[in-house]
Amino acid sequence: MTNRKLRENDQLVSAMEKQLKKLQDIIEDMDEKRGGIFVDWMSNQNLYLKWEETFNPFYLRAYKRGEIVLANFGFNVGAEYGGMHFAVVVRNSSKSNPNINVVPLTSLDEDESDDDVHNDRVLLGVIEGMNNKRAVAIPDQMRPISKIRVYKPKRTSDHIIKLSSEQMDLIDDKIRRLYTKL
Repeated sequence: MTNRKLRENDQLVSAMEKQLKKLQDIIEDMDEKRGGIFVDWMSNQNLYLKWEETFNPFYLRAYKRGEIVLANFGFNVGAEYGGMHFAVVVRNSSKSNPNINVVPLTSLDEDESDDDVHNDRVLLGVIEGMNNKRAVAIPDQMRPISKIRVYKPKRTSDHIIKLSSEQMDLIDDKIRRLYTKL
């Protein structure tokens, strides 16, 4: 059985062209900032789709629980977390696993206090080597991501930032409270 290309199926090509035109209309009606972010994401998504054809996670590092990665969460729907952000790995991922499970991180702004941290989030404090701001974990946005999305660290020799056992315990406790009956 041969793998036909989409371009060889006239019906699919026609359907694709209609959807691309609809997408273009939607993007053109976006405000400039949001539209620019979406166009940038399209560029990244195109790279990811191309890389996916030959992606081999074995050439990347194994990720360990508690390590912080910088990853592109993409352009998502509604209040789903998106964009380039730090995240903490919540489950070990071997070199052969193409995915990692992460909890995204954000930071408090200078004018925000600890009291501004949402009840579903976890204040972690300043994480050395990250950005010198008070970090906040967002367990209600926990998700698996492809290692293709990881910007850094990629190699075993890359610098690693890691949360303490106490910080991971805080995240674990919040995950239990959010996702299980106590």
